Amino acid sequence: MKVFTRILFVLALTGTLLAQQPGKDTADQPSKDQPAKVLAGAEGVTGNFFKLAFVIYELDDGKRINQRDYMMIGRSDNQPSSIRVSTRVPIYTEVKGNDKQYTYIDAGLNIRCSLKEQVDHRLQFHCDIEMSSFVHPEQIAGAVGKAGPEAPVMRTTRTESWALLTLGKPAILTTVDDINSTKRVQVEVMATKLD
Repeated sequence: MKVFTRILFVLALTGTLLAQQPGKDTADQPSKDQPAKVLAGAEGVTGNFFKLAFVIYELDDGKRINQRDYMMIGRSDNQPSSIRVSTRVPIYTEVKGNDKQYTYIDAGLNIRCSLKEQVDHRLQFHCDIEMSSFVHPEQIAGAVGKAGPEAPVMRTTRTESWALLTLGKPAILTTVDDINSTKRVQVEVMATKLD
């Protein structure tokens, strides 16, 4: 009888303790009045997230002939975000016997940027953009009056810029003239805060 009484006592005590604990599905969810938890960095600083929309225009004699759009999400804790769109192309370097030695190079677009919020609600924006492409042989042949070289020729444009962005307003980040033609490349960026 004593054993039976002890078992009933333990079951009653366990039931009381379990009834006092909130359910898992309510404890893990923030209440409507309580803000959601945000992961903090090493120093306890939380970064806001921003959508960065890039538009790269190509102009010839002031007329827009091409447009490319790119988008990324960046964090305002000055950590870099990047976009890379490229083609890996083999370049032959030397021939040993019947074997060709080659290495790969990337041709395309590389955007790397970082953000930091200012007290006036603008964004301090740092961006490194590199665009590379192969020159068509006829462009080289026309320039020097003879056939182009056997090895491909690359054209690279790289800019590193700082800007203060106002949210929701596009800003021209850089404008670069092509030194071999009447073409111009213009990069525009717009930041929007994500909630």
